[in-house]
Amino acid sequence: MKRLSIFLVLVLSFVVVTSNAQSFQEQRDAKKKEKAEKRAVQQEEAKANNARLLELVKTKKFVLEANTLYSKSGSSYQLNSTTNFVGFDGENSTIQLAFDGLIGWNGIGGVTLDGTISKMEVKENKKGLGFTINATVRQNVGGAVTMIFRVSSDGSARVDMNGSFGDRLSFQGYIVSLENSRVYKGTSLF
Repeated sequence: MKRLSIFLVLVLSFVVVTSNAQSFQEQRDAKKKEKAEKRAVQQEEAKANNARLLELVKTKKFVLEANTLYSKSGSSYQLNSTTNFVGFDGENSTIQLAFDGLIGWNGIGGVTLDGTISKMEVKENKKGLGFTINATVRQNVGGAVTMIFRVSSDGSARVDMNGSFGDRLSFQGYIVSLENSRVYKGTSLF
């Protein structure tokens, strides 16, 4: 009788442990499946947003609203995105840098340069998410500026700008359509 009760206790213990292990495995599998589904949805959303951004860039009517400035030495400065931008309107381009609280040539604490686009190429990344824009803009004052935009599928972007005279600046922010932009343009030089 004692052996039988020990045997029954062992069998019941084995059944309980096995059923718990199966339920844990089922929970783990369900979580993995849920994660994979979420990842697939996020991937589809990123691809759709990337396609929308590519179409926007092809129209040449977009603005990079900058919230961070990087100098050529690597220092970073926080900016007001309504007064700091790189914008394109068809064949025209504007670069504006302004610091709050200062008086500048453009009337809002910095400088505004207008120009015309002489070259613009768009290259998609291999994975289909994000792209690079290479542009050359002939400024009305100061020569040409070469720009390299690196755009993520979420719309965040960084543009590295090199001027004719060796000046380098980088803006980081978000790309938006010209119609949805909140930028304020100061007085341009000449």
